[in-house]
Amino acid sequence: MPAAPRLAQALALVASLSLALAAVCAFGWWRAAHTGRLALDALGPEERQRLLEEMTAASPGVFAPATFEPAIGYTLRRGRITAWGDTFEANEIGYRTVSLEGKKPAGTLRVLFAGDSWTFGMGVREADAFPHRFEELAQQLGAGRGQRVQAVNLGMPGYNTANQIAALDFFWERVRPDAVVLCPTSNDADSSAHVLANGSLTRQGVERDAFGAGHSIVFRTRLVDSFLFRSRWRANFNAIRNLEERLRSRGVPLFLFFTATWDEAFAHALVRQAGLTSPYVVTPRELATLRWRNREPWGHGNAAAHHLYAPMVYAQVAEAFGWPAAPAPSVPQAKTPVWHPERGLDRGMADGWISEAEHLLAAATKNIAERYVPAPGNEPACTGPMDCATGLSGRATSLLVRRRPGASRLRVTLRRLPRAPSLGPLPVHIAIPSPAGEVTATTTLTAEGPAERNIELPLPPDVAPGTALDIILRAPRAVSSPRSTAPRSFFIVSIEQT
Repeated sequence: MPAAPRLAQALALVASLSLALAAVCAFGWWRAAHTGRLALDALGPEERQRLLEEMTAASPGVFAPATFEPAIGYTLRRGRITAWGDTFEANEIGYRTVSLEGKKPAGTLRVLFAGDSWTFGMGVREADAFPHRFEELAQQLGAGRGQRVQAVNLGMPGYNTANQIAALDFFWERVRPDAVVLCPTSNDADSSAHVLANGSLTRQGVERDAFGAGHSIVFRTRLVDSFLFRSRWRANFNAIRNLEERLRSRGVPLFLFFTATWDEAFAHALVRQAGLTSPYVVTPRELATLRWRNREPWGHGNAAAHHLYAPMVYAQVAEAFGWPAAPAPSVPQAKTPVWHPERGLDRGMADGWISEAEHLLAAATKNIAERYVPAPGNEPACTGPMDCATGLSGRATSLLVRRRPGASRLRVTLRRLPRAPSLGPLPVHIAIPSPAGEVTATTTLTAEGPAERNIELPLPPDVAPGTALDIILRAPRAVSSPRSTAPRSFFIVSIEQT
């Protein structure tokens, strides 16, 4: 089997994670593409070693925990690094960008870029990432009016909006930017990761994420109409609005560059509903797919795509600072408008975006089943750390089921782990959050008696039929086994609506 498909299949075996596999699963960029399964026990020694090498290349031990500011999560270790197809120097604050030692040079106009692996430039050289290409374009066109335009790239693989804003705030005095470009991506509602002892990342052991969840949450569909999905995006854009206000008080303009595979109407709706006023550009999905993506295992924008992204960002900044316009792009999709919410967009247009976004959410939610039964291919239902194909869960996890019309109760069937008497008695708490609060229930798995337990709880009346229910399961303990470093606590046998 070719290396990339083999790696893709292995990544879905959450329940049998090795340390390296746990690290690889930390990143949102694996989420959409890797949904196959692989029997690791069937691989020979050489195949296992090769697979481990592939995983380590994808999530190398190059990260350092940001213990000086936990909200940042992590940076790169300082010094020379070879990772993701490039060899580069991580600067003194742990990013693949220019040195920030000493004072900002006189006559320098700094533009700070904050984002994730797309802004970092996963799979391309530092010189080809769009922040650096933006700087080159500005110099070529004589922008800056006598000042040198310098890009500072705080993009980091695995960051979400909370990490990005925390890094921007913490390193503000070090960077002293004259403009900020924030680059949201369509998986920024996912939890961030933390650093293992070997310098790789993992989602295992996340006790509380930036959104208040008690475990790591990853939405394996780009869109879904659920309470948690909406509330996490609302939190992201409230944070962006607060950032906008802080920057306005400092006289520093904010620009938004929606990178990666956004549904444009959803991006417009988020801006409108949050009341943002900063100009923004939404990258056309075509420019983040197919021939514009680099090779596996990176799966991000390639060098050609980054050369198109740079003029899109430049157009926003040039308009605000009165710089020369960039030449018209040769690719039709790259002729992307700069939107200006503060100029009073047509009410009908804005309402149309919100309506279209609602339609997109509803359509995406139809792909979520009304019941959960463990089986290969069920990954879109599982938002928490678990093996969706077997129902094996750690100490805490969460799932999605689409609310069935006419249903009033939820029945959850759990099974204890075999040969794990130290877990019993194990109370398992189940919650369904909604705008009105939580509906909760608890059952206990015991070492003796029936292996399976059923528990029923009422469905929240304010979660409409056709939308998705967020079902959260928590237990106080978990165990590991010699075959796995992933914690295990119970099996989810089924989730039914009655």
